[in-house]
Amino acid sequence: MAEAYAGQKYPHIFSELKIRGKVLKNRTISAPLAIQFTRDKKGFITERGMQIFGDFIKGGTGAVTLGEGKIDSLNSTAHPNHFECRDPDIIQQYHFFTEYVHAYGGLASIEFNHNGQHAMPQFNSDHIGPMGASEMIMPNGLHVKEMDKNDMDTVAESYAQAALIARRSGFDMILLHFAHGWLMGGFLSPLVNKRTDEYGGSYENRMRFPLQVIHRIREVAGENLIIEVRMSGDEYTEGGIRIEDAVEYAKILDADGNIDLLHMSAGTRMDGYTRAIMHPSHFIEECHNVKFSEAVKKAGVKIPVGIVGAVSDPDTVEQIIAEGRADYVVMARQLMADPNWANKAKHGHPEDIRRCLRCLHCFDTHRVNKGRAVLDDWQGTLLCVCDINPTWGHDALIGEIPGPNRSLKVAVVGGGPAGLTAAAEAARLGHTVDLFEQSASLGGLLKIFADPVWFKKGESRHREYLIRQTEKYGVHVHLNTKADPEKLKKSGYDAVLVAVGGKPRHPDLPVEKGSKVMDVLGIYHNEELLGKKVVIIGGGASGCEAALHLSSKNISSVILEKGDYILPDSQFSIRNHTIQYMDAAENLVYYEATKALRIADGGVYARDKAGQEIFFEADTVVYATGMESKEEAADAYSGTAVDVRKIGDCNRIGTMGHAIRDGYNAAVTLYSER
Repeated sequence: MAEAYAGQKYPHIFSELKIRGKVLKNRTISAPLAIQFTRDKKGFITERGMQIFGDFIKGGTGAVTLGEGKIDSLNSTAHPNHFECRDPDIIQQYHFFTEYVHAYGGLASIEFNHNGQHAMPQFNSDHIGPMGASEMIMPNGLHVKEMDKNDMDTVAESYAQAALIARRSGFDMILLHFAHGWLMGGFLSPLVNKRTDEYGGSYENRMRFPLQVIHRIREVAGENLIIEVRMSGDEYTEGGIRIEDAVEYAKILDADGNIDLLHMSAGTRMDGYTRAIMHPSHFIEECHNVKFSEAVKKAGVKIPVGIVGAVSDPDTVEQIIAEGRADYVVMARQLMADPNWANKAKHGHPEDIRRCLRCLHCFDTHRVNKGRAVLDDWQGTLLCVCDINPTWGHDALIGEIPGPNRSLKVAVVGGGPAGLTAAAEAARLGHTVDLFEQSASLGGLLKIFADPVWFKKGESRHREYLIRQTEKYGVHVHLNTKADPEKLKKSGYDAVLVAVGGKPRHPDLPVEKGSKVMDVLGIYHNEELLGKKVVIIGGGASGCEAALHLSSKNISSVILEKGDYILPDSQFSIRNHTIQYMDAAENLVYYEATKALRIADGGVYARDKAGQEIFFEADTVVYATGMESKEEAADAYSGTAVDVRKIGDCNRIGTMGHAIRDGYNAAVTLYSER
């Protein structure tokens, strides 16, 4: 390990790795991202894409990986978000990007992935059907051809020629995706590979075609190109890859001597329920794939072995590398949340890192899950955003907003996520900021539900982060102080940003005298008052998450959702994972298409999907029927300054991400011509 400078807080993270005459300056690599706006319709990287991926290297990451590179136009793609890798016209454009990466001392990488049996004819110019390790019919009805040796030769040559373009373009590395049940992962997985010839059965046989691809790449693209492989350590599906299989594959790759790095992932696209493990949700622990890298290293594999997934805490990463459980880490969503992760850790400021919530709001922006089917949602936003980084994907546009030419006197009313973000950003820009919070602490709704809920620790951490930012930039915080509109008006503020939030919406239901009813926010910190049985009216995210929380406290819950589907507004991955945990809870039941009719002393009368009236016993009835803006409270601040803006839930009911973006946008667009 190369020496770190004296006083380095994370010497193992910031040690070098020397590979094929090149230097990975630290043990961090950005994972490939497939995002529409980073490429044009030809698959050429856009200026916006260069800036977004460039931010990762500018932020101190050791290597940055573009994803996914297009192998061919025959039948290799399953979606439109591939970078072009076969047209020589791309070489000069890629050089602009790779030279930028090299200017920061980083390595440039690009991912190659043939989508195999998952390929979709509409995304391939020749409209040829998919092919894979074995013949099958996919859930979408497409027939998958079993590949013959000619097909394998063609694919291996496609990989090699794409790798040659990458090398000519200045890329130092390529990443070969051998995980998640795509083409190569399918050859390795018993779920897909049912062959009885020399390409199926034994570990050596299943690895035969992937090795053919690696050998052809090395032959055509040369010895100086670093080759990294991603592999699933466990597919978490009956009959799929297990860690003992992955270890054997890793040993074969290591002995072959042609790859240089291997990182471990998990899950398979052959089973949609593993998606939230593949791209870990908030239910998954930090660095959850380290058990796989550790097993591979213990088996004697000599090449550096890394992990991807749920990587956010530099203290955990430092310990893992120091203990020899992994050699490096790969991050995607964490770098979306904070592209400066590496620089902040390197310079001893881990407290300033915006740590990924694993809320998955950056994923599946066009997909919903109704029942058990995945549908393209005609209302899908297609907007890739990060809930805690309001500039993600919008950095270039935000940079065009003119900064203030003088310091303004700004009042922020309300200390929730919107107010905290607005106050910190306004102060960072040089404004004098007073933040008024009528309660004794900051955080708004976050302080109510984030701290006590076991899978909401990310939100709790982010509340602490936001508070630290207000302290760092000198916001004058006034707790236990309700901002008086008349006093604000007389104080001569240039701008008043109103973030008084929302309030629970109550359904119009008859309630019998003596019934015990509360809204969903009231259950937190008051669990001992609820009794043993609770009925929750409303099966959206707030109701389902409340039920999971109560389940962990040994309180039984029944959820009544009047719509046809539980979690109707949640996107595919997080919805699936939440339902999995709900189904596994012994003291939690949910009913869809079941409408509450009236609340009685001791329970709720409801009508089920068959039209029958049913009584559900309850010690307490909980409303989880949404929020509404505090319009009247917000309107009281009209006219208190020249510039008055509503932000957060009092402007529009939404997620924490909506509130943070509202607060950030209000702060950075404050401007005076005087």
